Amino acid sequence: MKALLISKSADFPKTHDLLMLNKLCSQKGILLEVDAKLLNILTDYAVRTRYPGESPILEDAKEAIENCKISS
Repeated sequence: MKALLISKSADFPKTHDLLMLNKLCSQKGILLEVDAKLLNILTDYAVRTRYPGESPILEDAKEAIENCKISS
């Protein structure tokens, strides 16, 4: 989503919030058909596992992969 926003010369804040990025994309005419519930789930994975302290377990990884498949 960030790459798409950059392609439209759009500014966006530093964020991992996929719902916000999807909204910004929509405002720039980039219409992505992605379920908001899935974006929320994927955002949670990005934030939880990006910073030290929590690592994903195998079941989390499998669920994230399945969610990505559903949304594409």
